[in-house]
Amino acid sequence: MKSVHIDNLYLAKRLPSDYRKIFDGICERILADSSLSAFDKSAAVNAVLEHCQKNARDGVPASRAFPDSPSRYAVRFSGGPAFRDMKEKLCRQDYEKFVISSIWTVFTVSIVLLFLNNLVTGRYLLTYWADAAVGCIAGAVAIQNYRVRHRIVKRYQLGSLYLRLDLVTLGACVFIKLVSRSNFDITYLLLVISFFVSKKNASPQFEQILSSFSGKKA
Repeated sequence: MKSVHIDNLYLAKRLPSDYRKIFDGICERILADSSLSAFDKSAAVNAVLEHCQKNARDGVPASRAFPDSPSRYAVRFSGGPAFRDMKEKLCRQDYEKFVISSIWTVFTVSIVLLFLNNLVTGRYLLTYWADAAVGCIAGAVAIQNYRVRHRIVKRYQLGSLYLRLDLVTLGACVFIKLVSRSNFDITYLLLVISFFVSKKNASPQFEQILSSFSGKKA
């Protein structure tokens, strides 16, 4: 299941046992289909999950909702309107996550850089250990949000611009914190500029991807 869009998989555990068994069987065949991309597999699996949830809520027995073999449903949910709608839905969700994770990265990296500055100057907001604890927590949150952002960039093949921009911005911020003694903190401004550049470039890319789904519906 590692190749599947993981965000909604926890909902599968809430399915009734008969639906969970069918869901697992269909997913196994979808994931084994080498002709599907990782994103296509994610959309297909989520479409199956949504269909299972709807029938389970309506009280339809699993044997009646899925009377055929899992292989047949794997093919059915790997194409068609439900599949395209799910791809569009996941794409919109991923764009929102890209923006939110980028905002969190700016905020938490700023805290880490503040601790780095305090470490260099020897002036702490509270104490060394308190500042270090906050810095470590912020660093962990920053890494987690960056991983979310990186997965989305990789999933949609958005290009290497984002990685290069992140490396240049972070390198510049660390350098400024190590050598500058100015009271004016330009590093936060650099992080915000980096965020807006990333968002400005990502927005039309996602719009193009979403328009391709709409075009296939027509």
